[in-house]
Amino acid sequence: MDEYLQTHDDPKDQALTRKMYQIISEVLPDAEVRLSYGLVGFYQPKQICFFGINKQHIGFYPTDKPIEHFKEEIAPYLSGKTTLKFPKDEAAIPAELIQKIAVWNLEN
Repeated sequence: MDEYLQTHDDPKDQALTRKMYQIISEVLPDAEVRLSYGLVGFYQPKQICFFGINKQHIGFYPTDKPIEHFKEEIAPYLSGKTTLKFPKDEAAIPAELIQKIAVWNLEN
């Protein structure tokens, strides 16, 4: 996490990084966290999900498996085949949805 945080100078981006980390870590406390593809990745032991703070949005990448399962819930955020984009606003982050996807991906 520290290595990823160093890639962001903007305090808002750092706060969003910490928030996303907190949301996912709450449901994946035993996950190994590592940088992969320039993103923060959660592994337990398989790839569970990734996130990254971009210029215009927060990118959440749950891999392709949960996309079909959560298609209705993720529809407002889906961009491309497997990318979810959230506004860069802590209050707008769909924490419950992120956690549901992470847990589902761990179990399936």
